[in-house]
Amino acid sequence: MTKSDWLDLTVLERRKYNLLSEVMDLSQQLGEALDRNDDVSVRLLVSMRQDPILRLEEIKAAIGSKRDSMPPEEWERVKDLNGGARPRDEDETVYLNQVSSVRRILERVLELDQRLNRRMAGDDSFYAQKK
Repeated sequence: MTKSDWLDLTVLERRKYNLLSEVMDLSQQLGEALDRNDDVSVRLLVSMRQDPILRLEEIKAAIGSKRDSMPPEEWERVKDLNGGARPRDEDETVYLNQVSSVRRILERVLELDQRLNRRMAGDDSFYAQKK
């Protein structure tokens, strides 16, 4: 895979990280608004979270387009790295570090979202329904 391909994928992962950071920040503000019983801010923050979430879908589509433009064996290498394979060079290491950062913040966002959703929806929570 070319250096440019790794760079493209790394940039997309970085954008994903930035958007997840924005979702995390808005989610934390949402929790604070819930603590204050500030319904206006809660509604505003829920609405504001929608934009970065929609932009994450755009990133997902861009990664899909990148995947479709790559030879299958190159995409297999990406999948292997994402699945725990060791990086072979600096480009793969940089990519893998960015993917790891995305995973960590995604876990934090999901954990916070679960708490907020249960707090806001109670027994009607999306997460309560999963059990």
